[in-house]
Amino acid sequence: MKSMKFYPAVWQTIAFALEDYQLDTESKSIKDLVLRNSFALDMNVSEMNLNIVKISVFDDRGIEHFINDFPGQASIPIKGTHTGLFLKSKGVLSLKTGVYDTFRFYLGHSGNSIVYSDRMKEPADGIRYLDFEIVNKLNITSDESAEAILRFDFAPFESSRFFSKIKELFKVSSIFTGRLANSLSQ
Repeated sequence: MKSMKFYPAVWQTIAFALEDYQLDTESKSIKDLVLRNSFALDMNVSEMNLNIVKISVFDDRGIEHFINDFPGQASIPIKGTHTGLFLKSKGVLSLKTGVYDTFRFYLGHSGNSIVYSDRMKEPADGIRYLDFEIVNKLNITSDESAEAILRFDFAPFESSRFFSKIKELFKVSSIFTGRLANSLSQ
C-alpha cells in the first residue's frame, strides 16, 4: 500500500480564489471582502482583539448606513489574511443596492487590544472606531446573498525573532565546553 503525505495548510482558502463558487443555501453568491486599514499597515499590526459595539458601512457618496442586525459582542479576535482565518457574517449585506467603500467598527470602552508583528501586545481602549477600506469596493446588486466573508489585510508575524530564540536555546555556550572539546572542533 502506498502512503501519501497530507499537508492541511495547502487547503486553506485564499481571498478571491473561488469567488464565483461561494454560494449560500439559496444559491446566491457570497461576497468575499478584503478590508484594509492604513494605520494597521503602517504600524505592522498582525492581530486585533476588538470589542465591537456596532458596524456601519459608507457608500461612495459618504453616507453612513448602519447594520442593524449586528448584536454587540465581547472581544472578537481579528487576524490577517496570512493566517487563512476570516469573519463570516450572515447579515452584513442587508444593504440597499449600490457601491460601498468603507466599513466602520465602533468599539467599546474596554477589551480592545492590538498585537504587532513583533508579537508585542498593546491595549487600544481609547479608540472610538476603526475604519477599514474595502479593497476593490463592494458593489451590491439584487441577486447576492446577505452573507459576507470579511478578511483583514494585516502584516504577518516576524518569524526571524522566533527562530533566533529557538536557535539560542540549542546553541552550546563555550563556558560549558572544556578545552579538549574546543580543540577537537577546530
